[in-house]
Amino acid sequence: MSSPSPLDPFRPHAVPIVLFAIVAIATILVPPLVLGEVTTRTYAITAALVILSVGASLPYALFVGIGTLPLLYTGFASYAAPQPSPDTNHSFSPLMAFRHVVAGVAYSLAAAVVGAIGIGAQIGIPNAASAGSIGGQASFLVLGGVIIAVTFVALQLWRYNTPLRTLDRATLLGTAVLGLLLALSPIIAFWVFNTAG
Repeated sequence: MSSPSPLDPFRPHAVPIVLFAIVAIATILVPPLVLGEVTTRTYAITAALVILSVGASLPYALFVGIGTLPLLYTGFASYAAPQPSPDTNHSFSPLMAFRHVVAGVAYSLAAAVVGAIGIGAQIGIPNAASAGSIGGQASFLVLGGVIIAVTFVALQLWRYNTPLRTLDRATLLGTAVLGLLLALSPIIAFWVFNTAG
């Protein structure tokens, strides 16, 4: 166990707070920066992007939350707050399962929203829009998912409050898998949206 830190009280809530902050920053600050104006129209476009991304990614988000319950059950990893000791890992109970599913769905939707804002920003940038391609737009889409995934993995491992070298490899791998599923969320949402049209 590492020495006490002023940030220790923040550990149990680090992931949801930081991911919420990223989504808030993306939805509130990015659109006016790209469009150059703070108007009702700017936020109406943003709201439309958020609604479309949530609608398109919800089935996948439910899969992420429910389909990863075996990782929680076996004690490898969780979207919810892990136990502070790597020896005890994750306890399995109906409440813990519910928290895991809710967190998994919420984080997956967050990744899709940030990815949608990213592709909206790509389209809204004049030079990028004129010279842009699907590949260029996809890079902004993927970036949103990667930001959420990397943030989740880093903060979730930080929650253990122990050096990484002492964590079980299965826990490290399980947490990385959960992060990878979040990174894929914007891509799946984009695919669903395109195929539904």
